[in-house]
Amino acid sequence: METAAYRLYTALAAHNDVRLIKWGGSNKLLPIVYFGLLAQALWYGLTRRPDVIYLQDGIMAPLGWIVKGVLRRPTVMTIHGLEVTYQNALYRRMVIPYIGRATRLIAVSNETARIVEQRLPGTHAEVIFNGLDDNFYDPRPRAEQLAVIARETGIPLGNLQKRKLLYTNGRLVTRKGVLWFIQHIAPKLPPNTLYLVSGDGPDRERIQATIVRLHLEDRVKLLGRVSDEVRQALYNAADIFVMPNIPVADDMEGFGLVALEAASCGRMVLAAKLEGIQDAIIDGKNGRLIKPRDAAAWTRAITSELNARSISAEAARRFTLQQYSWQRAASAYEAVMRQAAGQPENR
Repeated sequence: METAAYRLYTALAAHNDVRLIKWGGSNKLLPIVYFGLLAQALWYGLTRRPDVIYLQDGIMAPLGWIVKGVLRRPTVMTIHGLEVTYQNALYRRMVIPYIGRATRLIAVSNETARIVEQRLPGTHAEVIFNGLDDNFYDPRPRAEQLAVIARETGIPLGNLQKRKLLYTNGRLVTRKGVLWFIQHIAPKLPPNTLYLVSGDGPDRERIQATIVRLHLEDRVKLLGRVSDEVRQALYNAADIFVMPNIPVADDMEGFGLVALEAASCGRMVLAAKLEGIQDAIIDGKNGRLIKPRDAAAWTRAITSELNARSISAEAARRFTLQQYSWQRAASAYEAVMRQAAGQPENR
């Protein structure tokens, strides 16, 4: 969400006078920082008198309500999904009631908008997909990408060169489906495949224990957090990017930005036909959507795509960059903000 907010800021600032109020430190301090952000917002609001105040996610809803009331200015807020499904009692008492008080709400996917309108009756959310910058693609030969991966991860280069690479990037939580994939898909894949996973999270120890229990140490590697250079190399060297999410109550996938990042590199993307992922990956255009938890369907799809890609790298990359540019997203945000401020769109 932080990355999306910054990309939106840079796109809007190219054509508008925008003031960024941010915190660049640890999320553990957010309860304290929250009041600092509020103070800055009020100060800049009183001195600069902006046409509209934008809040990057629903957690900022109480702050937005205060700023809106004090400054008498409209607020526009983006909802990514979990802001309206999180079940903590204190959070639901202190945050949820204020989400619907924003002047305009924007949802990052159709499923997110549906959940917002379901859980906050009478509230409408405009759908604007997250954008994407073309800074993940690397045209260097695959051999050079593999050399970067080998150098940084310790996996022998020869091992990488002779394997078909599957790749997942994301936080290791249940809804991402990595544990399910390793349990139900990895043992059935051809022996020349290697599944690489970058990212960290609370499920890491359980996933590693499962790899050991199933004797998959040579076929599945957890890389932990990786550098931007390694992640880019993985995006460009992988044969297939997999996003095997599974449904988890009150823990939805709001969009699916990592799948777009992989598709922008021309990778074949196989993703779960679930929640907001369906707005990031359009079946047959920049990837394929597979039924969640259907082990047979996932195994067939992976085997088929390893034998012969159903979508060319050029077509997947072209479609992704055309449909999900930040310029396009920023223009849609601008239109909503001007409507909220009561301004003509061509101003």
